[in-house]
This record gives sequence, structure tokens and C-alpha cells, in this order.
Amino acid sequence: MAVVTGTNIGIQFSDRWLYRAVNFELKRGRILAVIGDNGTGKTTLVRALLGQQALTTGTFTWGSLRPKLRYVPQERPDGQMYPLRISDYVGLSFDRGWRPWLTRAERQKLSMTLDRAQLTALAHQRIDLASGGERQRAYVAQALLVEPEVLILDEATANLDYAAKYAVMDVVNDYRISNQASVLMITHDLELIHRYADDYLLLSPTKSVFGPAAALDLEQLRAGGCAHV
Repeated sequence: MAVVTGTNIGIQFSDRWLYRAVNFELKRGRILAVIGDNGTGKTTLVRALLGQQALTTGTFTWGSLRPKLRYVPQERPDGQMYPLRISDYVGLSFDRGWRPWLTRAERQKLSMTLDRAQLTALAHQRIDLASGGERQRAYVAQALLVEPEVLILDEATANLDYAAKYAVMDVVNDYRISNQASVLMITHDLELIHRYADDYLLLSPTKSVFGPAAALDLEQLRAGGCAHV
């Protein structure tokens, strides 16, 4: 079942088209890898999906009611600006209104989410003092706290070492399996595509391609330089 379908998507800035006639599906319980050269508009497509960028042509069609979406970027300045404990930072996802405290149910949910993200032992550590991989798992945990049906990762593992990037993606993949959630990930990392993606969308100004990740020619992409390991 498709959570969202993109039909004849096109985005133009001035007289320059990023792409035209893009068609794809983000299916329930699957991971869609969005790939392409730098500057092809991968993040712009995500912004359009989030309603922050107008489409020039085409439509997004949601499978039912618009699902709960959460977005995880590559970097966030707020960890350095506001040196919160990791548990407090993750807990910012709760809409507490005027309450400065968490309810018992919220504390339980926060504890479960920290455990899922392998952050329990680091819960009281300041996020600005955490490693890049630990911070990125905290960003993912903050998104997962509200149990989204669609998780969007925008280069969320870029600049992480080998172990850290797989730790982040294992957390994401475990959540996807447990909750039948859908994941859209922008990435240049061919090994992550090979290991985790079910489908791919290759964006190009001339001809964009959507299909099963198993049919993606990774060696051709390496040779073409549109992605790297």
C-alpha cells in the first residue's frame, strides 16, 4: 500500500527545471532511498512533500488521511545553542503546553524511546558534549518519540564514521519493522542503500527513475560518481 504517491512531479526555479515527470511511491513499511547528484533537488523534493515548497507540476496523493511525519536533518545547531541533557532534548517532542513536567506515561514512553535508540546510558549527558553519532541518534529518538508513520532522513548519516552510521540506521530500521512505518532517506551512501533500502528514486534533470533497490546498478552509480561509499 502506498502511503504517498508522487505523480508527474516537476519543480522549476526561474527558467531552470530541477526535474520533470517524476513518479514514485513511498510504500507502507518500506524504505525509499532518494539519490542523485548534488544540486538535483533531493531536499527540495522533501520540502515539497512537507508542504514547504510549491510544486510546479504534478501532485502528491496520500493513501488515506495525511500521516504523521517527522523530519531528521543532517545537522542541527540547537544542541550547541541549548546544552540540554539528551533525555530532556528528546523529550522536547512532547507537547506539554503549560506543564514543565512529564506525566508518568510520558516518562515511560521517553524511557522506551531512549532504550530503542541505545541512549539509556547517555540520558543524563549533555547533548552538546555527545559525539556526532550520539547526537544523531538523539535527533532520531526525538522524531520517534511521537511514533510517526513516515520518517524522513535528510543525509542523516553523513559525516558519521562506519560504526556510527550503522548504529543510526539500525535504530531506524528496528522502528520501521516494529511499527510498519515508512522511511524516506536522502543519501549518497551506496552501502546503506544496499543494506537497508527497499526502493529507490534517482533524481535527474533529464530522466528520473523509480524502482526496487534490488534492481539498482550500484557499480554504475559508483562509476558515474552520483553517489559514494
